[in-house]
Amino acid sequence: MKLTRIQEIGLIFFVCTLLPSYFIAQWRHDANHITITEKLEREQSINLSADKLLTNCERNEVKDGNPYDANHRICEQGEQEHLLAERRMSVLTQENLRNDVRWYRNFFLSILIFNLLGVVGYKAALFFKRDIDTNG
Repeated sequence: MKLTRIQEIGLIFFVCTLLPSYFIAQWRHDANHITITEKLEREQSINLSADKLLTNCERNEVKDGNPYDANHRICEQGEQEHLLAERRMSVLTQENLRNDVRWYRNFFLSILIFNLLGVVGYKAALFFKRDIDTNG
């Protein structure tokens, strides 16, 4: 099978767009991963603080079993915050997994955009070449 000159140029252009597309997809993936990791670390520290609070609450509950004092209310709020932090950590873990899938989407979209720009540039060059040939 013999490729025409324009097909060879198109194939070379396509191959040349693979590397920049890879770098763009990797850059987006890394940026999202860093953001998700920072949020996850923050949630883990909140969860650890809530765990410490709940441990202290359990010790205080053994000493003083009053369900209507301020400590009991703080313990209830700490337990709610603990549950919310666990949910947020679960969501962030899922988001991190989706980020891996987004890498492929970003890679293919970058390839598509670069190649569309190449086609538009080629068509514009043909248009201007024909315009110069007809006027010149």
